[in-house]
Amino acid sequence: MGIISRGRAQNGQRTGTTVIAAGSKLVGDLALSDNLHIDGRLEGAVRSDAEVSIGEQGSVEGEISARRILVSGQFQGSIEAERLEIAAGGRVDGDVVVGELVIESGAQFNGSSKIRGQEAPRQLGHVKEDEDPAGDKKAGKSEPRAEASQAG
Repeated sequence: MGIISRGRAQNGQRTGTTVIAAGSKLVGDLALSDNLHIDGRLEGAVRSDAEVSIGEQGSVEGEISARRILVSGQFQGSIEAERLEIAAGGRVDGDVVVGELVIESGAQFNGSSKIRGQEAPRQLGHVKEDEDPAGDKKAGKSEPRAEASQAG
């Protein structure tokens, strides 16, 4: 399954794909408006307005920020994307912040993930037997009270 389309972009212009070929190593930061496909090794930061894919032989260490990311090879670092897909045989080690996370059978993910738009989980706690979850005393139960007597 791939994410790079070879068709026309929504505005009618042809989208291009930058390729880092197998056997190539790039150290540095990239800023792209088009797609990026990595079959070689990249160390650094990638910012793309489009899609980034790491091929089966590809390896990236650093940061990727893109609309969509497909990992079929190796990635170590941090990812921010609308959609991250880790294909069978792919491995991601690091922190991801995404709108949608897909991990295929046979893929590996080791790190932390945050799904955008997800509310924080509620804190769970223990409730005493004589309290309702809001912390109020239950109706019908009262604590013993000492009454003062007046002598008269």
